[in-house]
Amino acid sequence: MLYTAINVPYGTLSTMMTRSSHERDLLSVFRMSMAPVGRIITVTFTQPVVKLFGDDQTAWVKAMALWAGIALVMLAICFWKCEETVQIEAAQSAKVPLGQNLKALFVNQYFWSTLVMWTVTVVHGTIVGASLPYYCKYIFQNDTWMYSVLYLAETGTLVIGAMLCPLLLRRYGKRNMSLAGAIIAVAAQAAVLLNPYSFPWLLGASIVRALGEAPLTALVFGMMGDVVEFGQWKTHIRQEALIFGGGSLGFKIGSGVTSSLLTRMLDGAGYISSAGQAVVQPQTAVDMIRNIYV
Repeated sequence: MLYTAINVPYGTLSTMMTRSSHERDLLSVFRMSMAPVGRIITVTFTQPVVKLFGDDQTAWVKAMALWAGIALVMLAICFWKCEETVQIEAAQSAKVPLGQNLKALFVNQYFWSTLVMWTVTVVHGTIVGASLPYYCKYIFQNDTWMYSVLYLAETGTLVIGAMLCPLLLRRYGKRNMSLAGAIIAVAAQAAVLLNPYSFPWLLGASIVRALGEAPLTALVFGMMGDVVEFGQWKTHIRQEALIFGGGSLGFKIGSGVTSSLLTRMLDGAGYISSAGQAVVQPQTAVDMIRNIYV
C-alpha cells in the first residue's frame, strides 16, 4: 500500500511509506507490472490444476480455493512487511466533518482526472479480456492456441512496458507518458478496424496497444499519491482513504459494470451460452462479438 487506508482527522498524524513522488511512482510500477504476471500464472495453470483435482465442478471449487489461499498468504506478507516510515503532522485541530471531506474531494480536479483515466483504462481492459476468447472462437474459429498467443503477447508486452517506465519517468513525467500511451493505445485499437479478420494484424495491434497501456496502468497509483499531496496543499485536508477508495471505485465500475453490460449485449444478440461444438451461434451473436471487440 502506498498510503495507510485511513482518513486523517485534525490533530493526528498521517503516515506513509515515502513522501518522494518518484519513489511512489516506482512502487506503483512494481505493483502494476507484477499484477499481469499473476494473471498469466493463473490463466496458464488453472486448467491443469482443475484436471489434477478431477476435472469436475468440485475440482473448480478446489482450484479457486487454492488460488484464494495463495492470494491471502501473499496479502498477509505484504501487510506484515510494508512499513510506513514517514509521519506528517496534520495542520488542523478538529475532526473533519463528512460534508467538508466530500467538498474537498469534489474540488480536487486531479482526483477526477485520475479517476476517469483509471476507469476508462479498466473498461477497455475488461472489454478486451472478456471478448477475446469469443472473438478467437467465432471469428478466427480457433479458441486454443490463437487465444493463448494473443493473451500472452499483450500481457507480456504490458509487463515489459511497465517495467521500462522508470527509465523514462524522470525525463518525461507521468502526465506526458500517460498521454502518449493513451494516444498509442487508441491508434492501435483503431488499426484493428482496418483488418479485423487477420490474426497477424491483430497480434501486431495487440502488442502496440499494450505498449500504450503500459504507462497508464503502471503510473496510475503514483498519480493518486500526488493527488493526495495536492489535495492537502489546496484544502489543508488529507484524504488518503477517499482518494485511493476512488481508485478502487474506478476499478469496480470499470470491471463489474462493463462485464454485466457485455453479458446483456450478448444475450440481446441471441448468444447461446450453453453452446457445444455442434451448435452454431446466430449471425447476430457473431456480429455482436466482433463489434464488442473492435
